[in-house]
Amino acid sequence: MPIDQDDVVRLRGVIGRLSRQLNASVVDIGLSPSQLSVLGSIARRGPLGVGELAELEGINPTMLSRIVSKLTDQGLIARTPHPDDGRAVLLEATAAGRKLHQRVQAQRAKLLATKLSHLSVEQAAEIVAALPALEALSARLQPGAVVSR
Repeated sequence: MPIDQDDVVRLRGVIGRLSRQLNASVVDIGLSPSQLSVLGSIARRGPLGVGELAELEGINPTMLSRIVSKLTDQGLIARTPHPDDGRAVLLEATAAGRKLHQRVQAQRAKLLATKLSHLSVEQAAEIVAALPALEALSARLQPGAVVSR
């Protein structure tokens, strides 16, 4: 089914607003959205090499280096020597980093749950029904994703 350009623009707008609203719900954390995203990727998928993390996050290496330095200075992630390459490091979340990531996830989930509870049963069901399609879209948007069909 062809997708109307106006619907694409609406979808992009909704995704952007949701992202900003979820980011605003954790401003008390003291990290930027990019820093929270990097910490989340490392906490979920770590340990990760810097190149792999840059690709996952879609961030240039210079910017990623600054983010990694800040997160390391705050004790949220640690650099460990790569076991197969003495010149490289792996990044992994510290206990404090994992705890902060869990706190952010819980705050965001609580906000979504509260707002979803204010929708009609039908609207909430439509959102839940759309999750597989949104997950597929997200997978296709991942840098370097090769998804058939």
